[in-house]
Amino acid sequence: MATQKNNPCVTISLNTHRTHPDNVQDEILLKNLLKEAEERVTKEFGKGAAAGLLKKIGTVQSEIDANFNLDSLHVFLSDSTKEIVRTPWPVPQNIVHIAQSFAVRPLIKRIAVANFIW
Repeated sequence: MATQKNNPCVTISLNTHRTHPDNVQDEILLKNLLKEAEERVTKEFGKGAAAGLLKKIGTVQSEIDANFNLDSLHVFLSDSTKEIVRTPWPVPQNIVHIAQSFAVRPLIKRIAVANFIW
């Protein structure tokens, strides 16, 4: 996934909560970020060209159970990829990243720091 190049690749990263009732707001935030991703992909690439990706954007939320959230959630979507990663550290900001590759650099940095400290 880190080396995959596809156009477009959508990365959604957001801070989440481990417990109820706080994790209810995670579902709302994810819904809003997915809507932003859908609008941006449609505007930049068109509905026809990005139909497969738009379908994944529309269905991915139903596959995420907020009861299992850690401190952040990362969703990686493209025509050929759908990965959901939960991590035990927060992200600097909630973001939708659309490019030719996934935004994995922040994850790699955090993993490197966590491994160095331990």
